[in-house]
Amino acid sequence: MRVTITDIAREAEVSNATVSRYLTKNGYVSQEAATKIQTAIDQLGYTYREHHNQFTSRAIEVNFPNIDNPFYAELFEELSTYLKQKGYDCILHLDHFQLQDFDYFQERFQNQEIAGLITSSLLNISKRSLNRNYPIVSFDRRISPKIPTIQSNNLDAGIQIAQYVLSHGKNNILLLAGAREDLYPINDRIKGMMRVFNNYHTQITTEALNASDSIVAQKIAIQQFLKRNTYDAICCTDDITALLAKQCTDDLHLAPLITGFDGTYLIQNLFPKLVTVRQNTKAIAEVLSDILLRRIKYPLYPLEPIYTLPVNLIH
Repeated sequence: MRVTITDIAREAEVSNATVSRYLTKNGYVSQEAATKIQTAIDQLGYTYREHHNQFTSRAIEVNFPNIDNPFYAELFEELSTYLKQKGYDCILHLDHFQLQDFDYFQERFQNQEIAGLITSSLLNISKRSLNRNYPIVSFDRRISPKIPTIQSNNLDAGIQIAQYVLSHGKNNILLLAGAREDLYPINDRIKGMMRVFNNYHTQITTEALNASDSIVAQKIAIQQFLKRNTYDAICCTDDITALLAKQCTDDLHLAPLITGFDGTYLIQNLFPKLVTVRQNTKAIAEVLSDILLRRIKYPLYPLEPIYTLPVNLIH
């Protein structure tokens, strides 16, 4: 019976993602985890040759900005589980919010190290590479009409959040983006909120954090925003930013209504009172995988440029 990275992960008591990072030497793995993984590899008789053959046609690379955000961690887990059922393993690649040059992934394709790519970050990809029709799907980032994009209905989510905020009588609102990229250009989450707020007598201020900054630096930035003005609502583009805003308002003895976005099970369980929008990570993972596998098996099969999934307001 063929040994897989799931078998190694189970034996070493680590995640599939950690094993992938160790095997591909791509990303951080603690010394303790590395020792456990190597021990499991030795015990199970997993060889580099087997690893290479396995990745020749049965590996999917997943490119995320980070997994500090619970949303990406939850989505990767769903992707890994679903693709495993389809006979594929996931390799996690983190770009840390840096624009990724496609040459890296193109080399992986040409060396037959990966069968497909799922990305939630923009790619610096040439028209020539696009015309080669590599099996790529994108989550939430519209890279090219030739690369299918799977997204949640962020516009509707923004509308639902804004309506909830207005129903509570709030009219001086801070729209706080967790990344500058959310504002330049303005993403659909913020567009949805502004579509509603602009129809009412509300004061709107937009600010953005630098996603690559440390938590301490981000909290300092939020405190500076809050000292410039008094807000009765803070609408954030993700749950982590919302929780940072909550910490800062508590420190300053303020009590605005704060809303987030993503609604992972971890955040719901730890902070059940947070008003947020739930993105269905299981459905997202399945659609991303199904579309990608269709592109792998039938390269010329016509696909829609955008697939949009519904969201739920949680309050």
